[in-house]
Amino acid sequence: MRFFFLNIVVLFSLTSCSSIDFLVETKESSNSLKNKTVFSVVGWDKPTLHEVLFLKLGEANTKQYFLTAEVSEKQTKRSVNENQVAQKIDYKIIINYVLSDSKNKCADIENKQTSSFSFTPKSAGYNFASDVLLQKLFEDAVISNVDNFLSFANNKLKSHNCLDEN
Repeated sequence: MRFFFLNIVVLFSLTSCSSIDFLVETKESSNSLKNKTVFSVVGWDKPTLHEVLFLKLGEANTKQYFLTAEVSEKQTKRSVNENQVAQKIDYKIIINYVLSDSKNKCADIENKQTSSFSFTPKSAGYNFASDVLLQKLFEDAVISNVDNFLSFANNKLKSHNCLDEN
């Protein structure tokens, strides 16, 4: 009797696991700008945007596209104490992208992306955890901003048949 139940458990476990695929399929979005774009960042001294663009676009082996990112940042103090210390600050990062083709096959692609987040400082002086959190919020906002632009630009390039398949 025990052997019978054991066989049934083994049978059910084998049949239930029959549709499991142990290989991970990664479906990367096609980035036609990767390793083909030279970029420059204007108006922002933080290295975050430059690092994210380099991560997403890579080093330009062929200089087919030129990307200019003009950044403006706006800080708004939403909640201010009597001693003028901000309790909550809203950040708005606006990046104007201009992507141009070096071979002039396509018109320039211009796009404005806006990212925003709120930050609550934890102390008036230096606070390491607070500063690290602010840096992480900046990084997440910039990554989201760049991803949105790259998606927009790739869709535009595909829809206008601007991609060089050579």
